[in-house]
This record gives sequence, C-alpha cells and structure tokens, in this order.
Amino acid sequence: MGRRKRKQQTYKRVKRVPKIFTCPECGEKSVKVRDIRKGPIATVKCGHCGLEKEVLVNSISEPVDAFGDFIDVYYADQELARLERRIIKLKEDNQLGELALCYSILSDISKAKAAMLLEDEDNINMDKVNAWKEKAEYYKRLEKSAIQRLDAEELERGIKTDDETLFAEHEETGGIKKEKKIKDVFSDPGFLEF
Repeated sequence: MGRRKRKQQTYKRVKRVPKIFTCPECGEKSVKVRDIRKGPIATVKCGHCGLEKEVLVNSISEPVDAFGDFIDVYYADQELARLERRIIKLKEDNQLGELALCYSILSDISKAKAAMLLEDEDNINMDKVNAWKEKAEYYKRLEKSAIQRLDAEELERGIKTDDETLFAEHEETGGIKKEKKIKDVFSDPGFLEF
C-alpha cells in the first residue's frame, strides 16, 4: 500500500544583527560595544588595534546604533572634505536645495567636532573648540542664505509652495499656476472617485 507523502518543512534562517563589527582602522572584525545599557554613554573598542571611543546612546539603542555613531565620528574629517568639494559643484550648477542640505550637514559635523574636542578633559584647547563652533555658525548662516535664495527664485518663476496654493494647478500653456479654491476642489465630481 502507498503511504501519504509528507510536505517537507522548510526552515527560514533568521538573520540577526551583529554584535562584533569590523574596525575602520585595522580592518579586523574585532570591534565590540560595551556598557550600552548602563548609562547614556557606550564604549566602542577594537580588540585588535585598541581604537576606542565613547558615544552617546539612549534607552532603545542597540550595539549597531552605537557602532554607526562611532563610524560617523571616525570618518567626520573625510566627510567634511567631500562635502566641501560637493559644494563647489553645486554652486556652479546653481542647485540651491542640495546646497542648503550640504551646509546643514557641515554645520552638524562642525558642532560634533567641537563636542568631541570638549570630551578630552585632560587636554582641552578652547581655541580649536571655538573655531569649530564658529564654523558651525558660519555654515548655518550659509544654509539660511541658500534657502532664502531658493525661495526668491521660486517666487520669480511663479512657483508658490505655501498652504494657500496647495490645490493650485498648472495651466497647459504657461508655467504659471492658476489657483483653485477648496470649494471648487471638493465640488469636483471626480474628486474622491476611485
């Protein structure tokens, strides 16, 4: 007599978030995060080369979050240089939206560098800290300037992005928007049709 065939069970592997990471300095897989649940500061340390950094964490942070912050701090100088090169290209292409974003990121990195210099309690150089703070303020001013230029440019072209013109539509012939009132939108028979 024939037996019933059983359906083969397939097991799905569950991928877990790693707890040991690759060191950006020596390349070995030996970076571990310690003291993540004990307080607001976790220690990220490489067991091979001894590279160590303390990063801020919160109550829901995981080791991978602390390692991400560690990597951001480690590569901050390279990111600064890359963004400054990108700003030159964006100025040439007149890409004001991306330019404002780059200035915002540069401001945040400068603030982080100032905070990093203040962490070293034994050897605080206030001149360098103040220089980074001034850079952060400078980039913040440039960001505001880029946003204002972008708004002015949009107004010149006839593009408005305020709440009053939320339901405005483009005319087929020109690039200028023709405003619609909310009553007209809700009274439209095609509105809310699926």
